[in-house]
Amino acid sequence: MTATGCQAAPGPDDGPDWSHIGKPSVVQVRQTASGFELVRNGEPFFVRGVGGQSALDRLVELGGNAIRTWDAEGIDDLLNEAHAKGLAVQVGIWLQHERHGYDYNDPEVRRTQLDKVRRLVTRYRSHPAVLAWGVGNEVELGGDLSIALRAIEEAAALIKTLDTDHPTVAIVAEIGDDKASRIAEECPSIDLLGVNSYGGAPSVPERLLEQGYDGPYLITEFGPLGHWEGPSTHWGAPIEAPGHQKAQVYANSYVNGIQSQQNGRCLGSFAFLWGNKQETTATWFGLLLPTGETTEAVDRLSEFWTGGPIEHHAPVVTGIELTGVTPGSVRPGQAFAAAVHATDPDGDALEVEWQVIQESADRRSGGDAEQIPPVVPGCVVASEGLTAQLTAPTKPGAYRVFVFVRDGTNRAGTANVPILVVE
Repeated sequence: MTATGCQAAPGPDDGPDWSHIGKPSVVQVRQTASGFELVRNGEPFFVRGVGGQSALDRLVELGGNAIRTWDAEGIDDLLNEAHAKGLAVQVGIWLQHERHGYDYNDPEVRRTQLDKVRRLVTRYRSHPAVLAWGVGNEVELGGDLSIALRAIEEAAALIKTLDTDHPTVAIVAEIGDDKASRIAEECPSIDLLGVNSYGGAPSVPERLLEQGYDGPYLITEFGPLGHWEGPSTHWGAPIEAPGHQKAQVYANSYVNGIQSQQNGRCLGSFAFLWGNKQETTATWFGLLLPTGETTEAVDRLSEFWTGGPIEHHAPVVTGIELTGVTPGSVRPGQAFAAAVHATDPDGDALEVEWQVIQESADRRSGGDAEQIPPVVPGCVVASEGLTAQLTAPTKPGAYRVFVFVRDGTNRAGTANVPILVVE
């Protein structure tokens, strides 16, 4: 499972000339005495990456060396910026999903997709920032695995005819009972297995071996326990862990799913998500707040990336306590109190912001885009220190009490508690 080769001489079908940016990168998956390694431009390269494309200076400062994208449309400026900052990029090429209505038995659908693959690989294969090609992302989710693997192999095989200097990565949503072994058998043009895993990330190395897969892999997404994996309230609201617990989950996944196989089968990882997005809540997966602050989970990642302690720390937020109310039976307009359990390891003064936000009515699967639920005005009566006096919304329904704890140094922690307002 090695990607090797030489860059072809420039020609009319080679895409843009990136020579003013730098020399084309050459990346190989190389077998070693203990397993596998990535070799980038002649040097071993262990991926200390994130999924996302914002705050790249901060990423470099904290020890990151790579980012991944989910698609490659219009990423010229991103690749240029990444290269200028010394970051490598796993360039994702989005392959369509059956669950979105795409029929892979339609030859026109397949032809159009392969035309896109050809166009994007031809455009970016000579860019010095390119690390690898992410051939789709969770293409099998909600569809037929056999059809998804056929689509992945068709795209990867085409990539191999266009670029032999960068490995191909098949990225799946967890490994199921046989995804890894089937990719090894049915996708010969794939060089690396990419696994998106959350609650299961610590056990990925063992579970891959149980499938008979002992080849190289990347953890292409990992993070807190997913909203589909953890507990929910009796009214169906997934319970989001507070920031400190999330940081512990990131650390456990890194130690057991990634670091344990460094210099072995794991070639690195991409933590999810360098930025923020609405997915069940606006804070579930974000390593950064919408206002730009980094969280305690980023502190843990930076310690792994650099191999040493960090100088400044994010606030440690362990939860919210509500008094004067039962979360699953709140009266409209009921007054109650809230307190956040938070400390700052550096002794920084903490700024606390409270919000009551409507529960998402647009929860989707597979990370598909969701509408952002509104903040309910007038619910925060008073706030002092780590406590607040709140009033429940007057309209019955599901809501969340959110808290954002900032330390004034561009670092923060969050937590939320679901509540149900009933007549």
